[in-house]
Amino acid sequence: MKFQKLFPIFILFFSFAYGASDHQVDGADYEFVATVNGTPITKGVFDLKMAATQSSGQKDTPQLREAVKNELINFELLAQEAERMGLDKDIQWKDQITLMRQNVLTQAYVNAYLKDRPITTDQLREEYEKQKQSMGGGESFTQYKLSQIIVSTQADANRIIERLRGGEPFAKAAKEFSIDAATKSRGGSLGWIVLTQVNPSVAQLIGGLPKGGVSQSLEVPQGWAIVKLDDLRDSKYASFAATQNQIRQAIIERYLVEAVNRLRKSARIIQ
Repeated sequence: MKFQKLFPIFILFFSFAYGASDHQVDGADYEFVATVNGTPITKGVFDLKMAATQSSGQKDTPQLREAVKNELINFELLAQEAERMGLDKDIQWKDQITLMRQNVLTQAYVNAYLKDRPITTDQLREEYEKQKQSMGGGESFTQYKLSQIIVSTQADANRIIERLRGGEPFAKAAKEFSIDAATKSRGGSLGWIVLTQVNPSVAQLIGGLPKGGVSQSLEVPQGWAIVKLDDLRDSKYASFAATQNQIRQAIIERYLVEAVNRLRKSARIIQ
């Protein structure tokens, strides 16, 4: 379950849903940072956008503030043009507001958690070392570029292996036969991984393949797999300073997954 950063989603929607309104500046009793064809961009919207931008690691500078203001102006111009074209009539506003509510309240939930349990530098460093050890430790690690074909039976897998040995391109076979929806359209491509990200039996199989090699059939939870080692490379670990923001987000995501699992146990869900 993947939770992406929530503020940017809200800001983008907020800018379009509320920025391009018919409210004018005359007589306004609120602060604004700019107006676009008479429509204000409020300081509240600006502050939210700044918070979203800073959450990705950018520092508050005059240059950043100017860039954020101009981005909001650009969004407002686009929103006004969309309204002029009548595109707002095609938007499911109720559904959009429901999504906005979920995002805003989830962010509030995260903020409340972090207020009581701020993530310390020591925690971030500990998590960094754990992730580094999970990839073998040392100063570098090997990444493997893989493709896969998943089928229902071993007999199907063996028939495909014979076709591959006969010269059929792996990507073509994956698109035609694989039952894995996530990779089928990409010709089976899994991208770059490290061996600790996969099942130990799969990792052992991959470790014994030459570049360009294709595995024998292997039973996996989804069925039977055929794996191809497309390429491999050595990579150096990113520094702690360069990864602090990603690690912090990973800790938050882990907390959200735990919270959702706990809530689902007591919830009444009908599908």
